[in-house]
Amino acid sequence: MQRTPKTQAEKTQLFESARVPRAVLSLSLPSILSQLISLIYSMADTFFVGQLGDPNQVAAVSLAAPMLLVLTALANLFGIGAASTASRFMGAKDYDSAKRVTAFGFYTSLAIAVLLSILAFIFSDFLMGILGATADTKDFTRGYLFWVFVLGGAPLLLSMVLSHFVRADGSPKTAGFGLSLGGVLSLILNPIMIFDFGFGLGVVGAAIGTFLANMVTLVFFLRYFVVNRKSVIVSIDPRWYTLKRGIAGEALLIGLPGMLQTLLAAVSNAALNQLAKEHGSEVVAAIGVAKRIDNLPMSVTIGFAQGVMPLLAYNYTAKNNQRLKSASRFALTLAVGFSILCVAVFMLFPSSLVGIFIRESVTVSRGIYFLRVMCVSTPLMAVGFHMITLFQAAGQSRPALVLSVLRKGLVDIPLMFLFNMVYPLFGLAFVQPATEFVAMAVAVIFYFRFVRRMARAN
Repeated sequence: MQRTPKTQAEKTQLFESARVPRAVLSLSLPSILSQLISLIYSMADTFFVGQLGDPNQVAAVSLAAPMLLVLTALANLFGIGAASTASRFMGAKDYDSAKRVTAFGFYTSLAIAVLLSILAFIFSDFLMGILGATADTKDFTRGYLFWVFVLGGAPLLLSMVLSHFVRADGSPKTAGFGLSLGGVLSLILNPIMIFDFGFGLGVVGAAIGTFLANMVTLVFFLRYFVVNRKSVIVSIDPRWYTLKRGIAGEALLIGLPGMLQTLLAAVSNAALNQLAKEHGSEVVAAIGVAKRIDNLPMSVTIGFAQGVMPLLAYNYTAKNNQRLKSASRFALTLAVGFSILCVAVFMLFPSSLVGIFIRESVTVSRGIYFLRVMCVSTPLMAVGFHMITLFQAAGQSRPALVLSVLRKGLVDIPLMFLFNMVYPLFGLAFVQPATEFVAMAVAVIFYFRFVRRMARAN
């Protein structure tokens, strides 16, 4: 009985009086770890398939990426939306509504995953055209997607959704272990399935390994709800399922922004692949490898942003502006500093980094070029993400939404066509730096307006 007040006191102390570096790091490091685990998921297939030395198979993984982003978007909609709403119901001691909203999130996401899998199977040829697959990459892409999306879409989506529910139920370590389990299994199963010393299935083997890992992760999370069915507050029991507006509508409204940003990223990647395929599968593979490497500083940046958000929100509401500014500056300094370090490493050792994923000479050459140009944007990206987080923490939804749409969709897609027309192939590499510069410039304008309003409020 004494544990709850002590825990609440510790949280209050962390937000109100703990040294700013300790508070920022305590909140951000678990979030960064979660992002890095997700990065392992995305990099494992590219790494192992790249060891085959076949750019067509590496390109297949890149071409399939937008479809996996669709699943991530749905996880944001139903997982984050339902889990966040459930947490608010739990805070109000309305446990029945908490069960209803998570049951809604689980079974609705299951239904949509099954529907998308059926559509992807029926309209496979049409889907290959949309994704930008060529005659050389079509069969590889189709085989990869069959296992990770047609058969594996529901296990992957439900695993991500359930990880959010487990966190909402008060078991963040269990959620982290479940996701880590999938990443470790992928690293073990993928080389066994891909190479000749195992099953020798190539890129399809990578997909099968990922599918099996996701199935194990799903079983792990389902077991959590079965074993703890008498003590869990949230529920996936179908008897709690409802479509009432106060339940379903609330969850969808909260999850919508995260879904929109992820979907726009999928559209952006698909557009990039469509333009890149005109220059050969080596270019598609090279861009995919460069983006995988560039995801490291981006993942850490997102981890800092998501981790520090509660601290910023708490002190904004408490009108402790000095602490808010100190925490914001410290988190931003760490994110930008890490990004600059990554830029230096990427510039100095691009061939070694690209060579980790593939050794085919043309792909490596193109990958080095794209990595060096694209990575310049990572410090700008750190500023942009941090500003979005600050506005979200302060309840400023409009600038946060504008900046999210600017980064993916509104600016980068038109620039892809323009740069590729003016400077064929090589111009595509400059799209990301140009987009992040525009987003950062707009973010700074919004920020100074925000600071002036905050000063007037005092």
